[in-house]
Amino acid sequence: MRTIAATVPVNDPGRTDQVRLDRDDVWAGLLRKAQNAVPFVPAIEECTVVERTPGGLVRDVVMHGERVREEVVFHPKWRVSFSRHDERATWLIHNDIGEDETGLTLTFSAAVDLDESEEGELQAERMRAGYLVALQNTLALTRESVAAGHTPATH
Repeated sequence: MRTIAATVPVNDPGRTDQVRLDRDDVWAGLLRKAQNAVPFVPAIEECTVVERTPGGLVRDVVMHGERVREEVVFHPKWRVSFSRHDERATWLIHNDIGEDETGLTLTFSAAVDLDESEEGELQAERMRAGYLVALQNTLALTRESVAAGHTPATH
């Protein structure tokens, strides 16, 4: 297993023109992303919720042409976890709302079934780059929703 991670600030202190997001706003964005990842994650072409559970959901996504089933677990206002365990691959991905000296952060971390080869390293770097875009998309789409006056759904 290989670990990949990336963190971005939620609010850029230098951007006074930007809608500031709070934890509830970011949480609402993560819930939207869990239910329909297509606008948020460029690699995901389809996303269908197949089951709702007391603490999350099960979804089918099509990523790079491959259909994948993921279990999604909600840890309210802190973490959304995505796991895949099948004969083709295993991963555990977390999207965490955190804080550092600059304020709120959004972190992607993943434990993925990639070998230590050069190809595995390239795949890990592509995944990290793709998830940086997904983090930025999540914040941008959440900001648009807040600016449009949509109240966050925080459950």
